[in-house]
Amino acid sequence: MYKINFRNVSKYNYCFSDFPFPDDVPDYPHNVDMAKYIKSYTNHFKLNEIIKLYRKVVSIERQGEDWKVIVQEVEKDGITVKPDSQEVYLAKNVAIASGHHAKPTMAKFMGQDSFTGEIIHSVKYKDVLTNHLEDKRVLVVGIGNSAVDVAVNIAAIGREKPVYLSTRSGAWVVPNYIFGQPTDLYANRLFLALPWKLATWIFETVIKVVSGDPKRWGLNPKMRALQTQPTVSPTLLHHIQRKNIVVVPNIQRIENKKIDLPFLSDDVKQTVLDDNNNNLKLFKNVFNPDIGQSLAFIGFVQPASGGILTMSETQARW
Repeated sequence: MYKINFRNVSKYNYCFSDFPFPDDVPDYPHNVDMAKYIKSYTNHFKLNEIIKLYRKVVSIERQGEDWKVIVQEVEKDGITVKPDSQEVYLAKNVAIASGHHAKPTMAKFMGQDSFTGEIIHSVKYKDVLTNHLEDKRVLVVGIGNSAVDVAVNIAAIGREKPVYLSTRSGAWVVPNYIFGQPTDLYANRLFLALPWKLATWIFETVIKVVSGDPKRWGLNPKMRALQTQPTVSPTLLHHIQRKNIVVVPNIQRIENKKIDLPFLSDDVKQTVLDDNNNNLKLFKNVFNPDIGQSLAFIGFVQPASGGILTMSETQARW
C-alpha cells in the first residue's frame, strides 16, 4: 500500500491481545513503530523460526482429503522467481490471509484516452516526493481512508494548491480523538448494544460537536454515520478550512480494488467467489460451508471500528 506515516487505528485496537504495544509508542503508531512491533512479535514467539519468507503461492487445489499447495521461492524484490525453487506441500488445513484489497483495477471513463496527464492508483502512491507530484495539480477520486491520506499528504508537502477531492457519496470524517481519547475506543460493547438509530444519532451528534456539520465543509454524506466505513483523519478539515483541499462533485469512478486469489483452483474459486469477484461467500467471513473447515479465510473483512489485526486474531482463534 501507499506510504502512511501514522496509522488511523489506535495501538489499542491494532495489536494482538497477548502482545500490547510498548507504552512509549504513540496512540496512533508511526509506520516505523508498526514494523518494529511486527518484528518484536515474531521474535518473541519465535515465529521467525517457522515462517518461510520470499515464497509465492502458485496454486492451491484439492487432493483427496488434503490440500496440495505449490510455492516458488522469489528474490527479495518479491517478484523474480528463483529457478528450480518449486516446493510442494500437502496439508490437512489451509488458512488464506492475503487480504481483500490484493489487486487494484483501473476502470475506463469517458475522455480518459485524451487525458495527457498521469493516472495512478493509490496502491502505487508512496509520497509526494517519490511520485514526483511536488508542482502538479492533483485530483484524488474517492473519500475513503486511502484517498484522504493521499490528498492530505499532497496538500501538506506538494507546492501546487489546492488538491481536489472528488466524491460521489460524501463522508462522515471522524477525528483521531474524541474528548481526549482515541476514537475507536468508544466502539465498545455498551455503545454497540444501543439501538441502531440511537447509536447513530449519538455518533453524528458527537462528530458535529467536535468538528462541525459535515455539510459545512462540503462533505455532504449521503449515508448515515454508521451505515458506511468511517473516514478517519485528524487533518482533512484543517486543509479544507484553509482551501488547501477543495471537495468537488463526483465524476465517474476510475479506480477500485478487488479480491485476487490466483492460486486457488477454478472449482474452489467458483465456490467461494460471487459473480463480480469482489465478495467471498463465507460463514462468519471465514469458512465456506460447501468446502468445509479445512480451508479458512483470515482477514477478508473491513471492521467498522478498530484494526484488521484484532479481527484476524479472533478469526484465527475460532
